[in-house]
Amino acid sequence: MSDDLSTIMARLARLEAKEGCLSTFNEYLHYLDGDKLEELMAIFEPEAVLDVANYPPGSGKDLHFEGREQIRTLYAGHHGGIGRHHSANITVNVEGPLAELSAYFITSGAYGFGGGVYQITFRGSPAKWLVHRMRIVSTWGWRLEGQPRPYLANKLGEGALRDGRPVVYRFQS
Repeated sequence: MSDDLSTIMARLARLEAKEGCLSTFNEYLHYLDGDKLEELMAIFEPEAVLDVANYPPGSGKDLHFEGREQIRTLYAGHHGGIGRHHSANITVNVEGPLAELSAYFITSGAYGFGGGVYQITFRGSPAKWLVHRMRIVSTWGWRLEGQPRPYLANKLGEGALRDGRPVVYRFQS
């Protein structure tokens, strides 16, 4: 019976870790679109690595950042009013203190629509999972030139509970 209990406990720990990773990923999307730079930086480990392929989208240029302060330089110029990020087909695989997440994303903006893939390695504990390594690949999109700017002026989360913040998973010890 103890072997069964230890197996169940290991499976439960894995599910809790997965929920923690999903929660951090949802925080990432919210903070990115909500002009919450300090909160966004806090979900990255101090020595995190970020690679962004084909950025700006369609340029064929790859960017590489090491450490939270270098990563800040990319996100400091991003303003939530210019677009929204959506994700789908999210998969998380937890192995010990590391977890891998992959997800498709769509970015809707004032003049265009694009998408690609997030590939993230988290490192953490039951209390909080942080981004250890992230790769963002922009693979497709389109943009309308010379069109009047579409309506996208509402603050992210305006009129929503918790200022639109995602529900954050809290580990119950």
